Amino acid sequence: AVSRSANVWRILCEIYVKLLIILIQHWIMLTGLWEIPQRSLTKGVQAIQEQASHLAACIAERRSLIKCLKQLAKLFASSTACRQNKRRKKPNNWMRLQQVREWRA
Repeated sequence: AVSRSANVWRILCEIYVKLLIILIQHWIMLTGLWEIPQRSLTKGVQAIQEQASHLAACIAERRSLIKCLKQLAKLFASSTACRQNKRRKKPNNWMRLQQVREWRA
């Protein structure tokens, strides 16, 4: 990415903001999406990005932020929006692991 500014300090701030965004996105995925075996990290990132403006609006107040994060976790758990598509010819890794677990039981 290219910055439109020639100011070195502004460019540095832009880099720090992008790193913070990646860190927050990573932690949201770890806490809300990681426990779902059929998760799609790409779809999870898309869901977080769609809710980014809502997250930014809620970040100032702790209660609203917690509520927003819980809603995002519900979205991860309840919908198929963040899950991998099932494949028959080339099963996903989680499908193979599930088959082994069922075979052993």
